Amino acid sequence: MHDPQRTQRYRRHDLIDWFSQEQVSAARVAVIGAGAVGNEVVKNLALLGCGTIDVFDFDVVELHNLTRSVLLRESDAGRNKAEAVAERARDLDPHVTVRAVPGDFWDTMSLGRLRQYDCAIAAVDNFEARLRLNQLCLIARVNLVNAGLDSRWAAVESFPFAASEDAACYECTLPESAYARVAERYSCGGLRRRAGRERLIPTTAVTASVAGALAASMALRLGGEAPQGAQRRLLDTIGGTGSTVEIERREGCPGCGAFARAPRIVSTRNRWSPHRDDQSVAGPEIGEQVVQLSDPLIADYECAACGPLEAATRYVNQRAAEFEDAIATCPECGVPAVRIEIRDTFTVGELTARFPGRPVPAKFALAEINGDAVCFNLEENPGK
Repeated sequence: MHDPQRTQRYRRHDLIDWFSQEQVSAARVAVIGAGAVGNEVVKNLALLGCGTIDVFDFDVVELHNLTRSVLLRESDAGRNKAEAVAERARDLDPHVTVRAVPGDFWDTMSLGRLRQYDCAIAAVDNFEARLRLNQLCLIARVNLVNAGLDSRWAAVESFPFAASEDAACYECTLPESAYARVAERYSCGGLRRRAGRERLIPTTAVTASVAGALAASMALRLGGEAPQGAQRRLLDTIGGTGSTVEIERREGCPGCGAFARAPRIVSTRNRWSPHRDDQSVAGPEIGEQVVQLSDPLIADYECAACGPLEAATRYVNQRAAEFEDAIATCPECGVPAVRIEIRDTFTVGELTARFPGRPVPAKFALAEINGDAVCFNLEENPGK
């Protein structure tokens, strides 16, 4: 049905010979992070008439956010950032669907949901979130754009996973110091450090707007005539200089190096029984099949002085990231002598014994079966 208002709204876009409003209006984009860069990304996507924008963020608005966040107001203080940003973005264009997804994206973004998007944009401020989103996009073969900045430089990277299985991934770019940053927040194989704090990155609205504009532009161009390889664009917002470089795939990369080719995704019930009728992992030695979980679990909890602890029932078989390293202090003798075993690799037999008839607290499990990589999606049928 012809909509005169819609036609009038995008009239200037239609005058650009290389711009396809039809393609932009059909695009579905997930924006992870609703801070300074996320605000600019969402604003630009909405003004361009992007079809669907989902905004993911767990954080709340604080007054210091207002100097860099175009969609936030003083009255938003205390609100969830994703909800505040989505509400204002909907005012920019009623033809665009903008939805807020409050909460940590690792808890709210399943592989099935991710595969509905054309691109995911990382507008986050920590390496851990980028690493996790990179892993999800690699498995789901969904394009990824990563936006980073400091007080002066804006860097935006594009990873066309949907078009090429040979493209480099985000981890191909990382030095060892980046993993050290993650280790500042986590210890003992996955427990949160009680005193860990994420470094704050000072920036201005100018740098954030440049990064957001580049990220939105690159996200909408991934597909069609998009480059087959990963790229990084770096801009100096003070000097006005910039560069574009191809990102080479790194041999032995912890991210993409794990897959010779994209794993086959299988949705399966997250219920573990010695008499599973799920044929996705059928085989004569199913109990010995090794799987790697998306989330490290606490496998054992015991004090070197006291022995087995009653408190172990609260921690064992739970996600390690749910707890701080304070649990390494024995609740009975008060000595920091608790031995905590944290693992992400188990056999199917072990999981059956640990989680009889109940779900494993993980998003997915990776396995190699008959020489092929398989990803078992454990979130698609949670009630079955």
